[in-house]
Amino acid sequence: LGRNYYAAYHSLKIVGEISPGQLVLVDGASGGVGMATIELTKAMGCYCIAGVSTKDKMQYPKSVGADLVLCYGKNRKSYKRFKTEVKKASADLFGHPRGVDVIIDMVQGELFDAALLSCVRPLGKICLVGFTAGQKLIRPGILLVKEVCVVGSLWGRWAVENPEQHTENVYEMLHYLARGDIKPRVDRIFPLDRFIEAFQLFENNKGRGNTIVCFREEDQQRTNQPSEILRSRL
Repeated sequence: LGRNYYAAYHSLKIVGEISPGQLVLVDGASGGVGMATIELTKAMGCYCIAGVSTKDKMQYPKSVGADLVLCYGKNRKSYKRFKTEVKKASADLFGHPRGVDVIIDMVQGELFDAALLSCVRPLGKICLVGFTAGQKLIRPGILLVKEVCVVGSLWGRWAVENPEQHTENVYEMLHYLARGDIKPRVDRIFPLDRFIEAFQLFENNKGRGNTIVCFREEDQQRTNQPSEILRSRL
């Protein structure tokens, strides 16, 4: 399963405290944590809206079960359009006229203030998992008015401090895996002498699913092959 699923499940279950029937928005949804979050959101009985930065990435969240995929683009104008689309879909398609219940945010940056704060319902929750677009100041006034909870999600420290609960979470994810609800995906596999290329994928925001660097040739031979939707990219 790896760290992607650990981070995703911690954000959804422990931090987000989602329950069946709720509506979850996941941004940065074409990456490894994003796609793991989508799968687990659906396995836990919730609806999922996925957001990506470019249209060419929209196929990836859809392939892992997102109910709706929208593109938020890379500027404030497109962020505002995304905000409008999410709020309309929440009401018209999912019966949540006040907005989404939980947001799993991998992006932050200007997207947070320009769109996410308006997409979440009053008394909803935004879980901060990453900041691929950088960090921006958060206006406390709008959090007060909407009574929105913004909370960081870092599974590693929590797992060390709560080993029994973490073990329980792992067993639950293994149950989802055995049932076919989640299917870990490998994007690309690199030998150790090409590890710089692997890191450049993330620097250029081109990673899809799990990127693996193998330290030994036999490790590379044992690694699962990429899923069909990603195979053509190798």
